[in-house]
Amino acid sequence: MVLPIEGTSMSPLPLSVFVICKDEADRLELVLEALAGLTDDLVIVDSGSTDGTLDIARRYTTRIHHRDWTGFGEQKVYAEGLCKYDWVLNLDADEVLLDEVKASIRAVFALPEEARAAAYSLRIRHVSRLAPSLRPGFFNPTNVTPRLYDRRRAGFKSSAVHDKVEIRNGTRPVTLKGDVAHISMKSFAHMWDKIRSYSELSARDWAEKGRNPSVARLIADPIWFFVKNYFIRRLFAVGAEGFVIAISLSAGRALRIAMTWEERRRLGLR
Repeated sequence: MVLPIEGTSMSPLPLSVFVICKDEADRLELVLEALAGLTDDLVIVDSGSTDGTLDIARRYTTRIHHRDWTGFGEQKVYAEGLCKYDWVLNLDADEVLLDEVKASIRAVFALPEEARAAAYSLRIRHVSRLAPSLRPGFFNPTNVTPRLYDRRRAGFKSSAVHDKVEIRNGTRPVTLKGDVAHISMKSFAHMWDKIRSYSELSARDWAEKGRNPSVARLIADPIWFFVKNYFIRRLFAVGAEGFVIAISLSAGRALRIAMTWEERRRLGLR
């Protein structure tokens, strides 16, 4: 279901927005600038920035908190708990709301409270950092995921790896019309650091759950992951950048399996 666009008021909504971040000085301002007029409760949870991120954040809000990094889900649960309103919107520090989706968010708040869904999904669309604008192309990779929700009925779980909103009454989220520009890559070096970090967290999770991936999976997973990301998730539409990202994600898949074996050995498991 896609919600139509209604309403044009520019007054702040009874909505809290929270962003978790670390060292996002090159992208955070675009994210926060796009929120102008949408909320009067912007919450930033930083995990130790040293690159000027906090200086940028202070230009937009006084609601800035520090929390040492313990994982995606746990950071977001903490940030959610700091919010003033029951309706909250989560954005990552590389996700920029475009005009149409902002109008769709306002349309939700034009509805009576009882007519609103528990959660609404955003269309988060990959854009290249080198592209001339933030407007995604028709084939650009898209991830539809719930980010706007009533925390009385939905919310994040305290997971080190996973950070998806779960709706407690079992209903499905409604997809909002419009796009969020996802500037997913700060640099190739930064991208690989993120993949390596995620692989390490996933490997620990697998080992603690007793999972022991096979050599066959080590061979098959990276191949399938490349096909899935480059062709099915349409990274081919992002040019050379998309090809490098798909290759790197595949390598990260292999790394996760090898790290799982390493972690099992450390834990004394066979």
